Parts: sequence; C-alpha cells; structure tokens
Amino acid sequence: MRMVAEVRGDYPTESAAINAVMVRLGIGSRETLRKWVRQDQIGSGQRPGTTTKESEQIRR
Repeated sequence: MRMVAEVRGDYPTESAAINAVMVRLGIGSRETLRKWVRQDQIGSGQRPGTTTKESEQIRR
C-alpha cells in the first residue's frame, strides 16, 4: 500500500499506479492489490467503510 501511495503522483490514475506496483512486485491479481489499498485507505480514515477492527468486532 505504501508503494502505491509513493508512486501515485507518477501516474495519471490510482489504477495505473496499482498496475505498476503489481507488476513490480509480481502480484498475480490486480484486484488483490486494489483491495489491500482500499482497506488501508479505510483503516487510515481516507475512505469511508468498515475497518478491519470493526469487522472483527462484528464477527464476535
């Protein structure tokens, strides 16, 4: 997630940054990295949604 944030300014869209990092790290699925980035944004308050901690509490 940090790498996507670091290179985001070098690309016209977040999607393009995600693709570049995906290739660089050898991650087979773009969707996997996209979900990790979204969850990190939710956890840090940059995007609305249910945090990982909240999901754990709901499961309990």
